Amino acid sequence: MTQELDALALSTESNSQEQAARVDTSTPVGQALRSLRVAKGWSLDDVSSRIKFSPRQIQALEDEQWDKLPKGVSLRGLVRSYARLLDTDAAAIVSSVESQVGVLSAPGSVHRESRTVPIPVAVSGRSDSRSAAPWGWLWVILALLVALGAYAIWQGWLPADWLPGWLSSANP
Repeated sequence: MTQELDALALSTESNSQEQAARVDTSTPVGQALRSLRVAKGWSLDDVSSRIKFSPRQIQALEDEQWDKLPKGVSLRGLVRSYARLLDTDAAAIVSSVESQVGVLSAPGSVHRESRTVPIPVAVSGRSDSRSAAPWGWLWVILALLVALGAYAIWQGWLPADWLPGWLSSANP
């Protein structure tokens, strides 16, 4: 009896996996995504927390309200993330949405060969705003080294043979 129940559960599980992996091309994309989500037992909030899009956007996608959805790459990302979450062919879903909505591009953008126009830029050998900065730091570092050396001599930290004669005679 338990073997029969296990076999029935296995066949039911494999059928639901096959259903999740397969997308019917005659069904609109939104309805197919909704049916896959419902088959997994997920709410809109569950999906929203997993793919990081708002429940309102997911609902608009399932209802195929394209004017309420972002355009371009954002829409493609939403569709791809949702399809991957549902374990279905993301590329097929994205292409189905592209065929329904048109090319998934930002409004007003035109796909054409871009032409770049070189802009003349004046190049000078010296930048006034940056040229003073390294010399200023160099002077600060040099002053600190002189002060450190004077302090070391005053404290007697340096051996007498390191010091010049006029300085070592002053130091008892």
